[in-house]
Amino acid sequence: MGTLNNGPFGHINGRVGNLVSYTLKGKNVIRTAGKNAKPPTLAKLANYQRMKVTNAFLKPTLALLNLGFAKAVEDTDRSAYNEAVSYHKKHALQGVYPNISMDYSKAMLSKGNLPPAVSPALNILSNGIEFTWEMPGNIAPQCLNNRAMLLVFFPEGVNATRIPRAAIELSGARRHECRDFMALTAAELGKPFEAYIAFIADDRLNVSDSVWVGA
Repeated sequence: MGTLNNGPFGHINGRVGNLVSYTLKGKNVIRTAGKNAKPPTLAKLANYQRMKVTNAFLKPTLALLNLGFAKAVEDTDRSAYNEAVSYHKKHALQGVYPNISMDYSKAMLSKGNLPPAVSPALNILSNGIEFTWEMPGNIAPQCLNNRAMLLVFFPEGVNATRIPRAAIELSGARRHECRDFMALTAAELGKPFEAYIAFIADDRLNVSDSVWVGA
């Protein structure tokens, strides 16, 4: 059942017949709902798998995406998640249906104008992962104190459920320190992972493009 917000001339919220209405960034959005009796085409099946693969990667990373893509959707009616889905479906998938998968080296969790990490690398320790990077000599002084944002994604999860998950650091070491550390459990260190790094300014608005560090 749908409801009218703010009186008879307000926005509809909910479902009315085969229409679903909701508010996105202050705008009333209406879409159709319902089941299609026709069997899905090969193109639709491929799109379903692209969405499934993309969502499996992005949902555990939402805390970082909301910061990382905020600038990219500023002054638009798109959400950070929508923008990230669009990017990954176009640029970070590989293979053809029914064998579509992520190309983790092309994934992007943050998109902005700050300088990205230079020559990032990983060092696996007994209690976590050390991230290192280099400091270019020509970097602007205001970028020296950017904070590192780290993400380690586990595509097979860390327990018997095999549900993908991510370990995230949103306010790590300063850029000029050239090193950060993410503590991980022995179970996490024993599982396959993909690692990423980005930088964010102290205003929490300006960010760099993320960089895939390795697997």
